Amino acid sequence: MYFKEIIGQTAVKKHLIKTVKGGHVGHALMLSGGVGNGKLPLAIAFAGYIFCENPGDTDRCGKCNACKKMDAMSHPDLHFSFPFVKTTSIKTCKPQMREFISTITKEPYLDLRDWELQIASDNKKSIITADESNEIVKSLTLKSFAGGHKVLIIWHADKLNREAQNKLLKTLEEPEAKTLILLITDTPENLLTTINSRTQLVKCDRLSDQVMANALVERFHSDPHAAMNIARIADGDFAKAKKIVSSNKQTTSYLNLFSHWMRAAATSNFYEILKACDAISKLTRDEQQNFLEYGLQFLHQSVLYEYVGKDDARFDDEAAEFAKKFAPFMAKNDLEGFHDIFSDGHYMVKRNVNAHLLFLKMGNDMVKLFKARTPQHNS
Repeated sequence: MYFKEIIGQTAVKKHLIKTVKGGHVGHALMLSGGVGNGKLPLAIAFAGYIFCENPGDTDRCGKCNACKKMDAMSHPDLHFSFPFVKTTSIKTCKPQMREFISTITKEPYLDLRDWELQIASDNKKSIITADESNEIVKSLTLKSFAGGHKVLIIWHADKLNREAQNKLLKTLEEPEAKTLILLITDTPENLLTTINSRTQLVKCDRLSDQVMANALVERFHSDPHAAMNIARIADGDFAKAKKIVSSNKQTTSYLNLFSHWMRAAATSNFYEILKACDAISKLTRDEQQNFLEYGLQFLHQSVLYEYVGKDDARFDDEAAEFAKKFAPFMAKNDLEGFHDIFSDGHYMVKRNVNAHLLFLKMGNDMVKLFKARTPQHNS
């Protein structure tokens, strides 16, 4: 991973390079910011720049032995710690290290939920355990193989449980020489205050719509107008944007399906609900996931549209027309209930349930929610 491969984050890149050039690399940095904005690839690129034997003004050289090892993600002084699902046989992330490195090599903008579903067969949440913290401390006490820095990247450091955080504190307070710990988190407030106070905060910017749209055009040859619509829906999350692009479905198709389904449920038109469910069921699994994510995003933006203002809602041009009528109507209904229906449905699709039965159930559940909020008149 090179700095040049990372989308946006120009100011952060310059800051990190300046710390290396000036010899002011701290012992612990916390990279925080929005979901999907590239904190993990930034951390990897920064580690590579530190290891590089001939770093340039904007990136590592790509030619020295250290760079060749980084290209293969096999540098012996680069260590990772990450969330995993604890079992009787898995108490640290070591058994899944090879799979994790392989996964982030292919997809550096990895989503935590996708990782959890990849490593677990059921709906279990991941953690970073105290046993893993012990392994971290051990690895950082060893001498550097190359004689320079040792770098540890803790992905989703907020997943460290309280005991694990406390075990890590001493290392943060009394670090070994030439040791750098990079903590990556979307939610630094979920870490102990003492952890936050012992790290230098590096705030990573939210990816703007224009920066993301440009990346989609450059990397996936997307139509510029479609790329901007996708960027608005993804709301700074490049992992989400990639999913929409890879589904090979225009957002217009999702809007048509979503509006058809919601109108049918709102009017208790079971024939139209059945037609909508048939259409959704014919999508691939990935497309079904993207469609439900689109629905969740639409519900979230409807709240903004109604309560904050239409200029703050992130709708593309076509969706904005539907939102004019839909957002005020939905604001009067059980938005939390609808969110749960779509969120649960998204999880069930990933579990490979019968799609047709799932979407019929979701449609029926939405009818119940609409009816619950429909005023009943005495005859």
